[in-house]
Amino acid sequence: MKRTYKYRLLPNKEQTKVLDEILSFCRFLYNCALEERITYYKRFGKTLSYASQSNELPEIRRFFSEDTENILAQTLQQVLKRLDTAYQNFFRKLKEKAGEAGLPRFKGESRFRSICIPQPIPDLSKGCVKKLPNNKLKISGIPGEIKVKWHREIPDGARCKQVRIVKGVGHYYVMIYCDNVNDEVLAPTGKTVGVDLGINSFITLDDGKQFHHPKPYKTSKEKLAFLNKKLARKKAGSNNRKNVLIALRRENERTRNIREDFQRKIAKQLIVENDAIIIEKLDIRELMSKSLGPEATPKEKAIFKSHKENMMDASWGSFTDKLIYKAESAGRKVIQVDPRYTSMMCSSCGHMQDMPQEVRTYDCDACGTILDRDLNAAINIRNKGLGASLAIPKVFQKSKF
Repeated sequence: MKRTYKYRLLPNKEQTKVLDEILSFCRFLYNCALEERITYYKRFGKTLSYASQSNELPEIRRFFSEDTENILAQTLQQVLKRLDTAYQNFFRKLKEKAGEAGLPRFKGESRFRSICIPQPIPDLSKGCVKKLPNNKLKISGIPGEIKVKWHREIPDGARCKQVRIVKGVGHYYVMIYCDNVNDEVLAPTGKTVGVDLGINSFITLDDGKQFHHPKPYKTSKEKLAFLNKKLARKKAGSNNRKNVLIALRRENERTRNIREDFQRKIAKQLIVENDAIIIEKLDIRELMSKSLGPEATPKEKAIFKSHKENMMDASWGSFTDKLIYKAESAGRKVIQVDPRYTSMMCSSCGHMQDMPQEVRTYDCDACGTILDRDLNAAINIRNKGLGASLAIPKVFQKSKF
C-alpha cells in the first residue's frame, strides 16, 4: 500500500535562504520552458517534447552554474516533467470536453511552492535525503542538518520512493512518498453503522448520534472578506501588499487545517468503532449546480444560499475520501449507497412522502413515527447498505432527492 507522510521542517535562516533560492530558480526554469514551448508551437505548429527540453539541461546548468550548484539534476528534470504533465492534462481535457481546457500558465511566486527529489534511498539511511541518528535530515545541496518534527514514525518495511519539499505560509514541509506500507488491521467489533451527511449536523449515525461541524469558513469568512478587500487596495509589488497576502494565506491555511483535523478525527473514530460504514454516495457537483427558479421568495433564496455554503464548508467529498482510504488500511469496509428517497421514506413502515429541505423532522403520515430527518435517512441508508430494498411508489419515481 502507498502512503504519504508529511512533516514540518524547521530550517535556520541560512537553510531557508537556500531553499527559497532553489524554489526561485526552479520556477524560473518552469516559466522559461513554458515560453520555449509556446514560441516553438507558434513557429512550427507542434509542441516540444520533454526529451527535447531535458537534453538542454546540461547546457543550462553550465550557464547558470552559480544558481544550480545546490540543485540536483533530477530535481530540474522533475520541473520539466511537471510542465510536460500539465500539457498532457491540457490535451486530455481538450479531447474529453472541448472548450473547458486551459493552457498551462506561467507560475508566479505563490503558484510554484514545491520541489521534488526522486529516487532517494528506500530507508533514508543514505543518499540525497538522509535521516541522521539525531533525527535531523541531511538534504543534498542544503547546508547543515535540518530539524524535523517527527510527529509519527514511518512504519518498518516501508520504502521511500520520492521526497518533496513544500513551502507553506512562512514555513516548510517535507512529504515522503512510500510504498510497501503494511496495513494496520484493527480487531473486529461486529458493528455496522449507517451515516447520513447532513446540513445542520455534519453527520448523523443510525443510532441518533450526531457530529457537529466546526464550520471554519463560516467563522472566518468575515475576516477573509476584510483581508481580500484590504489586499485589493494595496499597490501591486509593495511590501504592504505582500504582508496582507501572507495574512490572507495564513487565514486560509488555518481554515483548511481545522477542517482537515476534524474530518480525520471523525473518520478514525468511525473506523475504530465499526466493521462496516454505510454512507451515501452524493454527486457533489450536481448538488452545487442546482439553482432556484425566479419564482423563489427571498427567504427561500437565503435558506438555499446558506445550505450551499454549509455544503462547501463541510466538504463531504473530502471526508468520504478520507474514510475510504483509512478503512482500507484498517481492514474495514465502506459501502456507498444511492441516497435517493432515503429522506422521503419512513424507516419504520416504508411510507413515502415529500420532504422539502426546510422540514427537519420526519412525521410519517401513515404510522405516526416522528424522527429527526437526518436520523430517519441514516437508518434508511443502513438498511439499504445491508440489502434492504426501497419500494418506491410510481408517484415518486421521477422525483429528485
